[in-house]
Amino acid sequence: MRKNLLFLAVVCSFLLLSCKKEESKPETLTVGKGLFVLNEGNYTNSTGSLSFYDFSKNSVENNLFYRVNNAPLGDVPQSLMLNNGYLYIVVNNSRDIYKVNATTIQYLSQLGNFTSPRYMLSVSDGKAYVSDLGRAGIWVMDPDNMTHTKFIETGKATEMMVRVGDEVFVSNWSKYYVSAANNTVQVIDCVNDELVDEIEVAQEPRAMVVDKNNHIWVLCSGSYEAVQDPALFCIDPTSHTVIKRFDFTPGYDYPDGMAIDGEGETLYYLNGGYNNLNMYKMSVDAEQLPDTAFIASDGRWLYNLTVDPENGDIFVTEAQPTSNGKLYRYSSEGTLLGTYGVGIFPSYMLFN
Repeated sequence: MRKNLLFLAVVCSFLLLSCKKEESKPETLTVGKGLFVLNEGNYTNSTGSLSFYDFSKNSVENNLFYRVNNAPLGDVPQSLMLNNGYLYIVVNNSRDIYKVNATTIQYLSQLGNFTSPRYMLSVSDGKAYVSDLGRAGIWVMDPDNMTHTKFIETGKATEMMVRVGDEVFVSNWSKYYVSAANNTVQVIDCVNDELVDEIEVAQEPRAMVVDKNNHIWVLCSGSYEAVQDPALFCIDPTSHTVIKRFDFTPGYDYPDGMAIDGEGETLYYLNGGYNNLNMYKMSVDAEQLPDTAFIASDGRWLYNLTVDPENGDIFVTEAQPTSNGKLYRYSSEGTLLGTYGVGIFPSYMLFN
């Protein structure tokens, strides 16, 4: 309740300013089929924003949250979740989750009191999981009523999550705030909300996807202290065992960011020197890592990527620390189809 009152106070202050400036009046928007792009902004400066690429118009609208609600989105928007016609925006450094109408982007409510929320996963009706960088576990929340319901202790910081059957697999990416090993994927029984197992991988496991065989692929960047043992793993979710491991070159490679096509057959990931990542393409049936980049960085700081599950188009963002970033759209063959301006540090993407 206190968070809601604080938010309303911010909104009211902006509404007062809107009486003086015509351009500050809230806008009415309608979001259709396309791609949400969440821009992190500069750390501690609250310059995060929400963009949207409209398929039918082949264009991008920027600053949606601010334009509709006349209030800033917050400090480091981290991830998004769509559920039952609502869009949930996880804002990491502000420690909040906003709930908005997925079509109009109008603010509805928010939930705070997280330590450092990262990613959100719908588990069942009335239940979602939220990972946390600064606390050793997973928050259980009711996304309908926007309330905390439980906390699952894991002993480690939690990051990205995927679900297979009645189990959620969560990567333990960081040991920055929680002093614990960051080379495992933990397994949560999402019926009983309890930790049941963990699988050892390499350091800094983060991005995870599920393929056509229901196998889980985990991309590990290696230690942030000194890039070492970066690797790509394939996990059998039934036996909780590693069935494939692909090693990158220690000290040079820094894999970060991974997506999979709609058929669950082809992996796409970023790799190379830090701030100079190329995009690679790999079949889930491959027996070795590709030697040649599918799309070269050409001096760009490629930041994240995703793949349209319907037509195979690839979307990749470019970060430009001193200015707004870019969104690139490629065909599944690697042909550039469009370039669009977005916000500062465009990262998480979600199809609508």
